Amino acid sequence: MPLIHPAAAVVLRPVRRAGGLALAVTAVLSLAVPSASAAPRDRDRDGMPDRWEARNGLSTRTNDARLDKDHDGLNNRTEYRLHTLPADEDTDDDGMDDGDEVRDGVAATDVKDRDSDNDGRLDGDEDSDRDRIANEDEDDAAEACVDDDDDRDRDFVDDEDENELGVRVTDADSDDDGVRDGSEDRDRDGVSNEDEDDQLRDRCNVDRDHDGVADEDEGDLLGTVVSFDETTRQLAVDTVNGVLRFSLTDDTEIDIEHSGREGSTADLAPGARVSEVDVDDKTGALEEIQLFAAASPPLSDD
Repeated sequence: MPLIHPAAAVVLRPVRRAGGLALAVTAVLSLAVPSASAAPRDRDRDGMPDRWEARNGLSTRTNDARLDKDHDGLNNRTEYRLHTLPADEDTDDDGMDDGDEVRDGVAATDVKDRDSDNDGRLDGDEDSDRDRIANEDEDDAAEACVDDDDDRDRDFVDDEDENELGVRVTDADSDDDGVRDGSEDRDRDGVSNEDEDDQLRDRCNVDRDHDGVADEDEGDLLGTVVSFDETTRQLAVDTVNGVLRFSLTDDTEIDIEHSGREGSTADLAPGARVSEVDVDDKTGALEEIQLFAAASPPLSDD
């Protein structure tokens, strides 16, 4: 009777010889060699298994290994190798694109861990090089518009900034007050949420009607003028977050939107509608204020 050697997975068959019995190897079982069918199927031979490609919305018939589906700076095959998501630019939702985390030069930053150093602060909100710019904003001035940060709820606040403002990524009006999150002014500094992190004018802001006002600023209504004192140069504006006060200087610009004219302090009458202000970070003085023309109702905020 043939004997099956359990370790070698071969057939041992007794053979009669002069002087006794001997065992001879007569066959090698196919179980000893892994079947080719056991390897993950990869029809397009791009180094990514079909099952993983199908699950992540990639092609199983075209070699798309070198493409970058989510524009995060990592090609699809690298995403597979790192176990990140090829259709999500920020796999761990920490505010930093996957490619930025891999190439940021900080060994402690883990592309799959939103708080790599476990200090309670998301990796994107950290300032690794201590230049007073958050990690997630370091490349804003350089990245192409197609790589610009996502805004899933279209409230003009990037997903990466929603957590810092205490608003929700998937809700354009988190406090249900009828004003989109981007148009609110959470820190009461006269700068709307959507403009807080703009660096030297965000070149990716879209102006679809070519009127010189970015889409994110169309229809913004910061508030209405309560009072302006010509002697003290103090301006009070009633906003959804309460009354804000500003100091004007001789250099303060007063713009009247869609009017084609430059405004003056005479336009700062009670009831005048203020769309936006720009305050000097160092002095606190009002550098620019934008008003709606008296005959022009504010545009819809929808």
